[in-house]
Amino acid sequence: MSVRNLYSWNNMLSGYAKMRNLKEARSLFDKMPEKDVVSWNTMVIGYAQSGVCDEALRYYRELRRLSIGYNEFSFAGVLTVCVKLKELGLTRQVHGQVLFAGFLSNVVLSSSLVDAYTKCGEMGDARRLFDNMPVRDVLAWTTLVSGYAKWGDMESASELFSQMPEKNPVSWTALISGYARNGLGHEALACLRR
Repeated sequence: MSVRNLYSWNNMLSGYAKMRNLKEARSLFDKMPEKDVVSWNTMVIGYAQSGVCDEALRYYRELRRLSIGYNEFSFAGVLTVCVKLKELGLTRQVHGQVLFAGFLSNVVLSSSLVDAYTKCGEMGDARRLFDNMPVRDVLAWTTLVSGYAKWGDMESASELFSQMPEKNPVSWTALISGYARNGLGHEALACLRR
């Protein structure tokens, strides 16, 4: 291309990140004459989804330090890191940042925070956040059911599951596998029959 603008640079960067070709993405990112929040978000999310958590955090911290601003997508990558690392301190820090930025009403970000808290075994924090969510989709419900099941609280998992306004195969599987994982085979089979 004889003329490249920020949009074309970001599209190429996004392509490399989606293909998990982080070496090329980083090389392109370093050559970019101008970077915006989309460029930085792309790098954070690319590294986070590839499991290179230290680099994702480095890019996220640099983005937050810059004065270019951030948006809801800026938190997506770092929340992926929180889920992968199961680090409670980081999860609480990011929760505070999402709250301060005013993005807690975003159901995807809130569900990701619920997931991060459940991965850390902090079911009380996960439940408080879930209870305060203005909108809950089937993913948010399933995430909490799955968290209770993972930590062996099948009573809470079953109670929450029964309150779900909408269920899908993933939510049913979360409950069934929770019963099975916790040595409650008869309950798992009864749930499977339902």
